[in-house]
Amino acid sequence: MRQKYNTLQELTDVYPFSGPTIYRLIKKGDFPAPIKIGRRSYWIEDEVEAAMQAFANARG
Repeated sequence: MRQKYNTLQELTDVYPFSGPTIYRLIKKGDFPAPIKIGRRSYWIEDEVEAAMQAFANARG
C-alpha cells in the first residue's frame, strides 16, 4: 500500500491549523511529527487523519 505525504502548506489548506499551531501541537505530542526527505518536511496522511480523529473524539 502506498503512503500519501503532505507538505505543511497542504495541511494548512485542508485543516483549521496554522503552521505555528501545528508545530506547537507536535511539541505537546498531540500531532504527528513530520518526516524529512531532503530538506523538506512531510506528514504521513494516515497519521494526520488519526490525530484529527483524536481531536474530534476528545470533543465528546
